[in-house]
Amino acid sequence: MINFRYHIVSLMAVFLALAVGIAVGVSLSPSVDEGILSQAQQDRNQVTALRSELTRRDNLDTYRSTYDQRTAQLVLAGRMTDDRVALVVMPDAPGAVVRAVSDAVVQAGGRVVSQVKVQQEVFDPAQADTVDKAVADLSAVGLTDDMTPATKVGWCLSRAIASKNVAGRDEYAKTVGRTLAAAGLADVRDDVDDTAQLVIVITAPTVAQPPAAEVTAAHVQLDVGIRDQSGSADHIPVVVAGPNSDGLDGTDVSAVRTSSPASGELSTVDVADLPSGVVTTVLAGKEQLLGEQGHYGALARADDALPVVR
Repeated sequence: MINFRYHIVSLMAVFLALAVGIAVGVSLSPSVDEGILSQAQQDRNQVTALRSELTRRDNLDTYRSTYDQRTAQLVLAGRMTDDRVALVVMPDAPGAVVRAVSDAVVQAGGRVVSQVKVQQEVFDPAQADTVDKAVADLSAVGLTDDMTPATKVGWCLSRAIASKNVAGRDEYAKTVGRTLAAAGLADVRDDVDDTAQLVIVITAPTVAQPPAAEVTAAHVQLDVGIRDQSGSADHIPVVVAGPNSDGLDGTDVSAVRTSSPASGELSTVDVADLPSGVVTTVLAGKEQLLGEQGHYGALARADDALPVVR
């Protein structure tokens, strides 16, 4: 990605090339104009100034990183003591964000009991019949004919890995997980014994060409399916975390906030690609566990920068 540092380095290279060229010219032509000598000195001064600016920005980046790390330790300490968390990784979600959120949960005292990658086929309209057939035998989950394929997978995934009140996965939960894995819909591990009390969904970053609206709508349907699986008021807490600090157009977070009936039930974070946003994601998860909800970050329709968790 082209950033300010890239421009500084490029300008330094240009000025250095000019200075070298002028110096060579001076050595070959003793009668060179004094103006050129003056320009060479200005170029050298500019290079020195750019180097100083680059050093300053490096030092600021180091400060911010150190500050974020040490502040996170203080803010997260004891927030999720032994809370059980599952990470649901959507297509194209950055691995670095997944790792950062996982580490932050552990730092807060929680346990990441499951990490599940959901495949793109779940949201492909052309694969709808295939998805329906794959989960057709899982009637005990509570699937109905009027559910979309993504909603059905969300319900099944929730049954496989999550429970608000029961700590251990029963045999049927493992059967559901095996079915999803065998169909290539989600890589649910069979050797996980604990259920999650909280599900954090890690979504894709902002891109130049956003996916079709029906795809992001299907993503939200899966999120809602995870939350609603119990079929009662005792829903699974869900946070949708988007590494979307570059913008919200065409993202899952935007779809939840602007067009989903579940916007008052799911929590969202729009800056999960920032260290502070990772902390906010964990705090939003704790808030969900306490029965509250909100939308957090820096972009459109955020309720606040971060939740206040007492």
